[in-house]
Amino acid sequence: MTGRHGDHLRGWSLSSLRTPLRRGVFLFLLAAVCNGPILDAAPSASLEYDVKAAFLLNFTKFVEWPPSAFASPDAPLTICILGDDPFGRAIDQLVEGEFVNRHRIAVERIRTDQPKSCQVLFVGNNGSIPTAFSAANPAVLTVGDGTDFLRQGGVIAFVVDNRRVRFDISLKAATNAGLKLSSKLLTVARSVEK
Repeated sequence: MTGRHGDHLRGWSLSSLRTPLRRGVFLFLLAAVCNGPILDAAPSASLEYDVKAAFLLNFTKFVEWPPSAFASPDAPLTICILGDDPFGRAIDQLVEGEFVNRHRIAVERIRTDQPKSCQVLFVGNNGSIPTAFSAANPAVLTVGDGTDFLRQGGVIAFVVDNRRVRFDISLKAATNAGLKLSSKLLTVARSVEK
């Protein structure tokens, strides 16, 4: 969905997300229209990943996990970052104090040989989803970079389209993981594979 929704964010530069007030306003707009700001002609990787971090946080608000995905009703909702961390401290600051359905949002950095209780797994650098995660806990929202990520079984793939961070969704992968995605999330995706 480009056009009128994108026009609301056209004046935002990624560097403007550095202040807490602007970040809060941006997150509100992002939740409402789920459409990232226009990236500069040659954005730095860290600024691109600031936007992706905001998307990761907002995805948690539009996904329903089965109760079995959590050790207890008030266990944290954990965003795991597999391998190299492209987000740095930005994602930790972004999720600080955030809750979704009584679950505090937490961030963990992990290795492939360390399956944890992750509800969201970000796989960077066009990596693949480790089999250990599917076996350990199928109720994981897998998110990665590039269109090939959906072909590997991922649920959401980030893409940069017309200098905007967008995302594609695989409904089949979400269903296989036991996740229910909000129609609001599906509406603002660049594409939805069924």
